[in-house]
Amino acid sequence: MHQIFSVQSIFTAFFVFLSYRLLGLLLNRLTTDTRHVPKPPGGNWLWGHELEPMSKPCGEVYAAWLEKLGPVVRMRGFIGHGDILVIADPGIVSHIFTKNAYMYPKSLVFRPLLERIVGKSLVWAEGEDHKKMRALLNPVFTAEQTRLMYESVKVCTDDMVLAFTSHINSHGGDTVVQIRDWTNRATLDIIGRVAFGHDFGCGETVEAKRITNSMAEMVALGMTRMGKIAPIILRNFPILASLPLPSIQSQGEIKLTVRAIAEHLFAKTSNNSESIEGKDLLSTLIRANINEHRGFSKDELLDHICTFVVGGYEMASATLSYTLLALAQNPGIQDKLRKEILEFGADPTYDNLSSRLPYLDAVTKEGLRMYPANAHAERVSLKDDALPLRKPLVTSTGKVLTSLRIKKGQLISVPSIAINRNNAVWGDGSTFRPERWLIPGQLPDPSESTQGWSQIFTFLEGPRMCIGYRLAILEFKVILSSLIKTFVFHDTGADVEFVWSTTLQTRIVGKEESSLPLRVTLTDP
Repeated sequence: MHQIFSVQSIFTAFFVFLSYRLLGLLLNRLTTDTRHVPKPPGGNWLWGHELEPMSKPCGEVYAAWLEKLGPVVRMRGFIGHGDILVIADPGIVSHIFTKNAYMYPKSLVFRPLLERIVGKSLVWAEGEDHKKMRALLNPVFTAEQTRLMYESVKVCTDDMVLAFTSHINSHGGDTVVQIRDWTNRATLDIIGRVAFGHDFGCGETVEAKRITNSMAEMVALGMTRMGKIAPIILRNFPILASLPLPSIQSQGEIKLTVRAIAEHLFAKTSNNSESIEGKDLLSTLIRANINEHRGFSKDELLDHICTFVVGGYEMASATLSYTLLALAQNPGIQDKLRKEILEFGADPTYDNLSSRLPYLDAVTKEGLRMYPANAHAERVSLKDDALPLRKPLVTSTGKVLTSLRIKKGQLISVPSIAINRNNAVWGDGSTFRPERWLIPGQLPDPSESTQGWSQIFTFLEGPRMCIGYRLAILEFKVILSSLIKTFVFHDTGADVEFVWSTTLQTRIVGKEESSLPLRVTLTDP
């Protein structure tokens, strides 16, 4: 009898909770403008539309919704959660990311994940904490500081190309590789040197393998059905993120590995800045902390380095690899790029990369537009607000809305990859076409695109724009030009699709594991 009563109590409590949530959603719906935003058909009674974007290649569902319904879409959320706004309207994007960045923090799904992977660093921080951190870190990522990183970028790239050449030759000069294995080597080496003066041995050290293996495990988990469902559940029940589950706790392995390496530098230093002579980021920050009293704690410094390592190697490697896939699928574009690089002759300097190789610049911009590693983001409103619409919305009654009233707690989905590929803005947004950056009149009107770097949203915009974007672009150009100069990349014919799992990933259709095979040969001597 007691057992039956307990079950009844549980169901009663759940019913009361659900009724309360539904009543709140109804009241919010009647006092906001979200009900006027067009909604795609269908939707599961339990999951709403939330699983649909994961049922097809990353960004495709969002892109179809935006093309059919306009730059603001309302999708049904998980039962009891309410509607979620999907945005591509540049007026709303600017309002959230540039004008009111701290009023729209990351959702409860992303922050715990970021803390486990990289700690309480710049990418995790919100509000005043972020303002303080950003002000302290900005001097480390200026254009001049990035210029000083060029030598490290070039040395690490040359080491990888040498090892890659040896691998190709050992397989008769023609073989299929998992290209991410090789781009990871270069980007991890680069970020190890520029972040804290550490040599990852072209990806061969124990620490390097521990970092890449941990990332691979996280990606693999995110590709499973449970991995797709987990963010939806965590959004509604965030307390679950703190449970000691192996799949959750393992996400901290990368942070532990990187922090252990960085600890060595601290062990070698005292409070004397002259003993810290390195040009890497950590040494620079320690000197600034001592000489200028910047106010960083040791834990904060280490967390920042974790952020630079994970973001600097994984995201740069991903976008670079996907651009190589696009070049393999478009051999005419690859040949044109190789021709420019070979005709230039000597290895390009930092300044050469900025101004003397226009087609390399165009391919870089197109790769970053098409394949943003951070392909999706979420924001939550901290208070009632009105979102300005660049493109007015006409309601079913004929009323014209130039803004949308929303309530505190409104969840907003920001599909970066769909924004970058929006046909309404770019015309042929899903086509890899570097020439658009060279032919006058091919780029969208600035009023129609975001305010991010080169009118794309890959690095976000405003106060939360990626602080290391200059280094990312430098890495991309140095590695890509060196690879194209030395190798020819061929499409294997594998049916590759893009999926979201921590970051933008690739896999062969029908498979769950991450995969990006390319056939590689050496260029003619």
